[in-house]
Amino acid sequence: MARLDEHGERIPLTVADFNARQGTVTVVIQAVGKTTIEMMALREGDFLLDFIGPLGLPSHIRELDGAVVLVGGGLGVAPIFPQLREYKNAGNRTISIVGFRNRDLMFWEDQFREFSDELIVTTDDGSYGRKGFVSHALADVIGSNQDVREVVAIGPLPMMKACCEVTRPSGIPTIVSLNSIMVDGTGMCGSCRVTVGGKMKFACVDGADFDGHLVNFDELALRQKRFEHEEKAALARYQSESAVLASLKMPAESGGLPPLSTCELPTPVAAPPKPMVPKNLRSIQPERAPMPQQEPEVRRHNFEEVALGLDLEAALHEAERCLRCKKPRCIPGCPVGIDIPGFIAAIQRKDIRGAYRILKSTNALPAVCGRVCPQESQCEATCVVGVKYQPVSIGRLERFVADCAMGRGWDEFPSTGVPAQKKAAIIGSGPAGLACAGELARNGVQVTVFEALHVAGGVLKYGIPEFRLPDVIIDAEIENLKKMGVEIRLDTVIGKLFTIPQLLGGMGYQTAFVGTGAGSPKFAQIPGEAYNGVFSANEFLTRVNLMRGYRQPLYDTPVGMGKRVAVVGAGNTAMDACRVALRMGAEQVTCVYRRTRHESPARAEELEHAIEEGVEFMWLTAPIEIVGDSSGWVTGMLCRRMELGEPDASGRRRPVPVAGPDLLLDVDTVIYALGTTANPIIAQTTPGLKVNKWGYIEIDERSRMTSVPGVFAGGDIVTGAATVILAMGAGKQAARAMLEYMSASPAGSV
Repeated sequence: MARLDEHGERIPLTVADFNARQGTVTVVIQAVGKTTIEMMALREGDFLLDFIGPLGLPSHIRELDGAVVLVGGGLGVAPIFPQLREYKNAGNRTISIVGFRNRDLMFWEDQFREFSDELIVTTDDGSYGRKGFVSHALADVIGSNQDVREVVAIGPLPMMKACCEVTRPSGIPTIVSLNSIMVDGTGMCGSCRVTVGGKMKFACVDGADFDGHLVNFDELALRQKRFEHEEKAALARYQSESAVLASLKMPAESGGLPPLSTCELPTPVAAPPKPMVPKNLRSIQPERAPMPQQEPEVRRHNFEEVALGLDLEAALHEAERCLRCKKPRCIPGCPVGIDIPGFIAAIQRKDIRGAYRILKSTNALPAVCGRVCPQESQCEATCVVGVKYQPVSIGRLERFVADCAMGRGWDEFPSTGVPAQKKAAIIGSGPAGLACAGELARNGVQVTVFEALHVAGGVLKYGIPEFRLPDVIIDAEIENLKKMGVEIRLDTVIGKLFTIPQLLGGMGYQTAFVGTGAGSPKFAQIPGEAYNGVFSANEFLTRVNLMRGYRQPLYDTPVGMGKRVAVVGAGNTAMDACRVALRMGAEQVTCVYRRTRHESPARAEELEHAIEEGVEFMWLTAPIEIVGDSSGWVTGMLCRRMELGEPDASGRRRPVPVAGPDLLLDVDTVIYALGTTANPIIAQTTPGLKVNKWGYIEIDERSRMTSVPGVFAGGDIVTGAATVILAMGAGKQAARAMLEYMSASPAGSV
């Protein structure tokens, strides 16, 4: 997977060859779109901003008791070559068939002859070799060779389909590669889904090699047109308006220089010599300080932060509502154990820096948590004030303090001056990984965080829109971790580039923490999910948030959204998808949920914001089929009315169908926000790592260790999809266990 520059999209490139000794990888590209045309203009010494791999599962190459036929068409000739070489080196008789449109597009004939017992070259126009298609040549080879045991075909979809139809009557196993349909390459978005044997598979996780006789090529061919319009428009702009595009003025990014707080700080009041006397409910204001925010009609057209934050006066008002309980209930409600009365008491004394110091002692990301954590179901849910009045706005106060600290240099980075004797690897830079890294670094451990994507932050970056959590806030928190000595290595897919056994072996890490998140999206498994216009929320939000799809044409990543959008689900991710769709220009956005508003898992605040911005809701409604046209595009979604029955395993009443006619929603885009499942890459490549029946990693609840000694895990990859603060709590707990484990192990041992 490659990205040319900061504004570029991620595109799949197939490895055609490599030389480990020289440290080189060979890829072959053809100029067909804006990104590949730009790549063709690169000169020796130029660079790609991101190059991620290898991705997918390794090809299964072994010695067979007969011939292997390797068929490459067009650019597929390049990736078929290393397979040819390995099949030959394994002792097989090899027959190669390579096809091109004409002689001018030919390449690598000599390399193929070196490893082929027989080589057949075809061109569509007959300008070189045999005239015709590779599938015709394949039919002749099979007809004249009775010992063909396997066929490998790589090239355009119509070519691979034709080869599979040639081999189907004789039952010769035929392997095809679907690497070209990958998008993020890590199993996160579900865009590379393909129907194989009637079941949904992801090319980047389950492939890219598949049994060609089981692949639904017709479905794939329609899906190849998803972003055709946007890609053609991008190419036209590049060709005719490159000078204009280069000077195009766009709204300022939220990224860049660290944010600076503009809040004028008061003079702190000295702390009293004795503990402050607890208040009672009669002595406090019953109402919370209101949160300033953009007006709905304004904010639905921009990606700027909706909630604007408390000012000093409002923060002091809110802090005075804290009762200073002798036995505070709020602290046990916080997964990372923040001294909530302590930091609020510091605000009461106008000691904002002191409040920040208290927050940072237990929470590595206070500016993040103050914005996105569901305090209403955690610390604020147990606030004594909430028994009679609205609870203290703990989250808003946390945000206020963290925002005040921005750019003031308040963070402390203790250094012993002695090189760290312990090394720990963190896999994933989401909330769990960052919390674990911060705790370890604070205790003198040399920490390296490995992140599969091209930016750090995990779900905080790709999953949460800027209007809820600005990137600049995440970046500032991550920069503080770097100042503590944490190294972050991007574009590194653990399980592909390196494995956990390698980290704990030759790479010298004593322990590792897996905080990769759940990752893989869920679909409803109903007819029509292969139509263009069907997204997982992961893919949709990643295209818009991480890849800056909302800033087209300055950024290249296509989004492919229509005008009438249905979002299935009613959690926080569903609210994000709904609100992003509005900002991306949807004329109508409908949230479809099979239960009632009462059962919606979304935060009340996010639900209210969505309603204010114009999202429509269809409660007690479940999709049963996605309808499309002959060109492969969504034209509607068939739904069934539901009612609530008895509670299910989650404790919520189970939705059951209601008798009566189904209803057809007029939509052209369907976004699934049904949660996620475990990404299998780590489990597939870590011998002895135990997972449960859902694929989540099993850990010992006391030690936080997995079944592999020295390997710990936490967050969504253990619990399933949960909240940012719960993942951070798990990361902190694991860090303490890792410190204990390393203390019991001699330095440098595994």
